Amino acid sequence: NPTAQPAAPYYDGATKTKDDNCTLAGKWTLVYTDAPDITGLDTSRVPFNKNVIEWKRPEWARNLPFSGSDESRVLQKVVTSASATPEKPRIVNLKVAGLEVEAKSSENTSSDVTSRIQKDGLIAGLLSMNPIDLKGPLNPPFGQFEVLYLDDDLRIIKTYQNYFAVNQRIKEGEEWF
Repeated sequence: NPTAQPAAPYYDGATKTKDDNCTLAGKWTLVYTDAPDITGLDTSRVPFNKNVIEWKRPEWARNLPFSGSDESRVLQKVVTSASATPEKPRIVNLKVAGLEVEAKSSENTSSDVTSRIQKDGLIAGLLSMNPIDLKGPLNPPFGQFEVLYLDDDLRIIKTYQNYFAVNQRIKEGEEWF
């Protein structure tokens, strides 16, 4: 492992320095997992997830009123907070910090709710104007993982349920959420 303390960004009072080459902080794409809650979603392909649940209009709903266009998207993000200690520098504890639901729709910038609903669909049209951001004082445990490997572009973790995940860092400017 290129770094002896991969969870250092999540220690109490930690601050980021310019010398932080290998850090867990940032946006990551899941490229492989053996976790059944992810692999069970679609067994016809290699497990692939982008840490965000994305809803796209199904083909069968194409002709339904207010179902949006092929570009309409609704993103659901589970927001987590992380903590770690120097005594266990490879262990990261996660808590649920909130939930965000937003629309990623066509280039519709109209401030008129009716035209947004007609173009992007009922749910995406409403969410494009009024995204949901739920954060509060209750932060229940979400899980724990151990960092097995971390470098600038790749991380490999083992969850507290003994499943593995391989993530690739999303480079700045290539983010899609």
